[in-house]
Amino acid sequence: MKKILLVMINLIVFFNYAVFAGDLTLPIWVDDHMMLPADRPCRLQGRAAPGADITVTFAGKTKSVKTDDLGQWSVTLAPLSNDSGPCELIVSSSLGPVTETRKFTDVAVGDTWLCSGQSNMAFPVSKSDEADEVVADIRTVDIRYFDGKSWMVLDPSSVSNVSAVAVFFAIEMALRQNAPVGIFVAARGGTAIEAWVPVDTFPDTEAGRRKRLLAHDPEVLKAAEEDAADFRPWGQHRLYKWKLGRAVPASLYEKLIQPFGDLPIRGILWYQGESDAGSQEYDLWLSNLISSWRNHWNSPRLPFVIIQLPAFDKGTEDGRAGWAGIQNMQASVAKQTAFAGIVDIRDLGDLHDIHPRRKKEVGRRAADVMCELLKENE
Repeated sequence: MKKILLVMINLIVFFNYAVFAGDLTLPIWVDDHMMLPADRPCRLQGRAAPGADITVTFAGKTKSVKTDDLGQWSVTLAPLSNDSGPCELIVSSSLGPVTETRKFTDVAVGDTWLCSGQSNMAFPVSKSDEADEVVADIRTVDIRYFDGKSWMVLDPSSVSNVSAVAVFFAIEMALRQNAPVGIFVAARGGTAIEAWVPVDTFPDTEAGRRKRLLAHDPEVLKAAEEDAADFRPWGQHRLYKWKLGRAVPASLYEKLIQPFGDLPIRGILWYQGESDAGSQEYDLWLSNLISSWRNHWNSPRLPFVIIQLPAFDKGTEDGRAGWAGIQNMQASVAKQTAFAGIVDIRDLGDLHDIHPRRKKEVGRRAADVMCELLKENE
């Protein structure tokens, strides 16, 4: 009877250990084919059972730590060189007799860039004038693409639906640095800037206070859900009732930016403003966006590249003036903000198409500006 009782106790203890050891969690961006940062410390964090031993192994180096009373842990890897990968990242959690191990394959080392904005940033390779060139160029470089859920290595069969500006920029950076490059594309067509800014940093203006209220208005939230289920042309979408773009204020920041504050990005490309043409305070919103995103990544010198709107004819004098106003405010913010730069593409536009198809030169010029900012940051 005593032996049976002892066996039962051991099984209960083992089961409890197994349940806790199985609680190992990691950020969503930690996955196969991911990028770890080059030439700077890499911080990995997560959760497991309180008191568990966490071990992280990569490129022949191992770091260990014990979780705190809440089960939280954080490990900082020493700076890695571009030639450290691709290889396997192993994270394990041990508690008593039970160990859980997570293995991630084909992990590369290099710079990852956040590419964000609206439709011209989302504009895919397949629709650009240089789609055939991408297919040829992508074979010569190592580009990793993160869509907010998983990573993939871009190749001729997978690149066509990815942002053309982001891909051309990444190819250019990879060739210049002779290293792998990662891109995280967070872009949504038809969205105004207030959708990308955290609500607590909205400008203290009449428009800012109004949009702060709209961010939590049940009627607005319902209209956004109905728009998502029933796509309508611009101006006929339900949110237009409140003079909003295709997203509720602050919603895209909360969905696409906030969850990734620990993703080790090297800098940001921002291509947006079409939906804000006519705004008299776009510069306030853009300045707040830059500072809030830098705070979110805890990086006050994070390079921020603004892609200026290209030439486009809105069809009326007021429309043309509103478009030029955005261009001027973009240039002004870039000039007045440390470690920010402007990419002038006014000559690459199409006066009759808000989505110009020449994207390769946009990516190349963005790489020029980003490289200048990196020199300033040295």
